[in-house]
Order: sequence, then C-alpha cells, then structure tokens
Amino acid sequence: MNWEGILQTLWEYLPRMAGACVIFLVGALAIHGVLRPVGRRLLRRVKWKPAILSLTLSVVTTVAWILVVSGIFAVLKLTVIAATLSGSLALVALAVAQGAKNTTADIVAGLFLAVDEDLDIGYRVTAGGVEGVVEKIDLRKIRIRDDQGRLHVVPNRAVEGAAWIVHRKLDQ
Repeated sequence: MNWEGILQTLWEYLPRMAGACVIFLVGALAIHGVLRPVGRRLLRRVKWKPAILSLTLSVVTTVAWILVVSGIFAVLKLTVIAATLSGSLALVALAVAQGAKNTTADIVAGLFLAVDEDLDIGYRVTAGGVEGVVEKIDLRKIRIRDDQGRLHVVPNRAVEGAAWIVHRKLDQ
C-alpha cells in the first residue's frame, strides 16, 4: 500500500473515529451521569438489601457498556471483529465459570441469603460453625463477629448449604 492509499483510508476512517468517540462519550455520560444515579434512586425505593442493589446496578451498567462498545464497533464497521470478540468472550466466560465453581456457588448462595428473612445484618446467629452477630453479607462471603471480637469470614455456600440458628433478630 502506498502513502496515497494510507491517506485515503485515514480520511475515510476519520469520520467513523469521530462517531466512535461521540458514542463513547455519550455512552459514558449516560451510564455514569444518568443511568447509575437514576438506577440507585429507583432501586432504593423498592427497599431491597444493599447486596441486591449493588448486584442489579452492576449488571445494568455492564449491559449498558456492552451496548456502547457494540455501537462503537458498528460505527467503525468492524462487525466481524465484534462478532468474533463476542464469541471469544463467551468462551472465556464459560471457562472462567467452569474454573470458578466455588465462586459461582458463593454468588448464587449470596443471592439467596440476601433475600432470606431469617438472616440479615445485626442478627445473632450460628452459621458456618461460628456464633456471633452478622456484620455484612455480600455476594461471596458473610462476616460474623464472635463474642471475643474476632471477625469470621465464611463463604456463602457454607452457610446456605447447611442449617443455621437464629438466636436473635434485630427487633428482639
């Protein structure tokens, strides 16, 4: 390819690059300036637990970014690369999910624990072989502080997969 061909290709791609930059900037502003704040307010109104709010907002943000990146690839007319990238990402995601069975089990158990009425922050419980007060429940772990002040971090699958005892709820 000669310099004329390179310059011609550059001039053809310049408007596409500008369009891609505009899509990126508008997408970033829409996601971080509108979607996340509005999403937070809407999710708080339904009075869900913080773990569920955070997970829902993360999923919505991820989907929005995927749409922005897809728009950028479409403007750049790189649909074949986008399709190849999507397929590769799906295979990588499958491999990671297969390799992270325990993490996946923790996340699924965390979702169930987050909506369970018998386990919440401030409850005194025996769970995962530990007795104490629940300080935090996130997607992977539950944190229980025992009477000696030690913090026990227990995988959610160890709690959800076994029986737990509720000694005292918040209102008792």
